[in-house]
Amino acid sequence: MQIKDYTLREGVSLTVLSTDKFKSNLMIVELRCPLKKETATHNSLITNVLSRCCREYPTLRQFNVALEELYAADLDAYVSKIGEVQKVCFKLSCIENKYTYDGADVLAGGMRLLGEMIFNPLLEDGVFPLNVVNSEKKNLKEEIEALKDDKSRFALNRCVKNMCPDEPYSVATAGDVEVLAAITPKELKESYDALIATPPVSIYFVGREDPDKVREYCDKYLPFAPRKTELFRTDVKVADGEVKRITEMSDAVQSRLCMGFRTARSIGDDDYSALLLACDVLGSPSGKLFVNVREKMGLCYYCHPLLDGVKGLLIVSAGIAAEDREKAEKAILKQIEDLKQGNITESELKSAKAAALNAYKEITDSPSSVIGWYSTRRGLGLSLTPEQMAAKIESTTAEDIARAAKDIMPDTFYMLEGGGEQC
Repeated sequence: MQIKDYTLREGVSLTVLSTDKFKSNLMIVELRCPLKKETATHNSLITNVLSRCCREYPTLRQFNVALEELYAADLDAYVSKIGEVQKVCFKLSCIENKYTYDGADVLAGGMRLLGEMIFNPLLEDGVFPLNVVNSEKKNLKEEIEALKDDKSRFALNRCVKNMCPDEPYSVATAGDVEVLAAITPKELKESYDALIATPPVSIYFVGREDPDKVREYCDKYLPFAPRKTELFRTDVKVADGEVKRITEMSDAVQSRLCMGFRTARSIGDDDYSALLLACDVLGSPSGKLFVNVREKMGLCYYCHPLLDGVKGLLIVSAGIAAEDREKAEKAILKQIEDLKQGNITESELKSAKAAALNAYKEITDSPSSVIGWYSTRRGLGLSLTPEQMAAKIESTTAEDIARAAKDIMPDTFYMLEGGGEQC
């Protein structure tokens, strides 16, 4: 894969990742914003509204017809969270021009529509139409509230809320229903204007199109004004020694236990590969949590670790019976203590490395995964490739893993206990 970088304007960059592996092109435009409760909901609603229509195509049907005429190109807008940064993303996916039967320039047409969606929204009297805003507020509210139906995700989010109460990381990416209810079309338009004008813009393209042509189309169809170049940092904290224990009730039968740990490491650290493998020694199909806590001890329906390498958090999530909470916590802590003591078998190490290496190989199998890799790291000022990370994984020893594991410290243990009323 060849990588070519362009500075389109101050604060606006383009990265072209050239490959002939795929038959389609993928472009993602990212606007990076500090994750704040005051703006997260607005940004989320903006993506919903912009996905619905634009000035040239004022109905969803007209918008979709225009995409169908470009060989079923796909446009989307959404928000995502990387550490303490909210990314407002606009995505274009379309087939390569060489596969059209009439010689159409699908990329140019798709990028024109992408530019229309971003820069020329449908307005009435200078603001977003009230009916569109109200409709998308209803949809976003349903999306946010639907989280309660997924008990595992809900428990994970509640654990994070309690673990990082005064940190931007605790802000929900999709937004807050109370903030959402108060948003007016005028206020949303003001937020949109600030969003388009202020945050740094990173544009990523994966495909075999000539990089200079991609740049030419960006200049033509994506006229972002210059803005401040800025990297938003995520604060990686260490545990303060006092473990918070929280229990909330749920009407579900099964209880969900989330044990949150601070790792004191992030993906920019030289020994991050050791922390990553520590997570895989715990959570691979033949790892310590599955073999010991689930299979041998029968203490959980599922048990797996979730590592956020940007924020430096490790959360072990498990489905358990409420009466087994104390036993499950002790058993999970025992597996982590074994890591710290270097009690890692050759089989566990081999399985963990195989799982990690396979994950890195799969990154290049998908355009979105390729962009995800480079977007995350370049947004943090890092330049590591998947191949370089795989080489680090290969050379990591059990001793390295034990050293990294010693800094995994408990912070917040949260349980969504089944059998009660919905919290």
